[in-house]
Amino acid sequence: MQVGMIKLEGLKDEGCAVKLTDALKAVKGVDTADVSFEKAKASVTYNGDLVSLQRLKVAVEEAGYAVAKPVHGEDGACCGGCGG
Repeated sequence: MQVGMIKLEGLKDEGCAVKLTDALKAVKGVDTADVSFEKAKASVTYNGDLVSLQRLKVAVEEAGYAVAKPVHGEDGACCGGCGG
């Protein structure tokens, strides 16, 4: 399993976070998804053999939200050290 952190734009309230969480969980290969309205980011645990971080970003956009610059590096992979 891999952990991806996706910085988000366009979340207006907690309802948006719930909608986006459901959209990410619906993607084949996603184990868990947690979207924080307050931090404007999504943390997704996924099987890298079944889905890519790029596909998760597309799922965010298909749900009607925008992807901002990744929290960690260009690939968005979590370093595990900052709690980001």
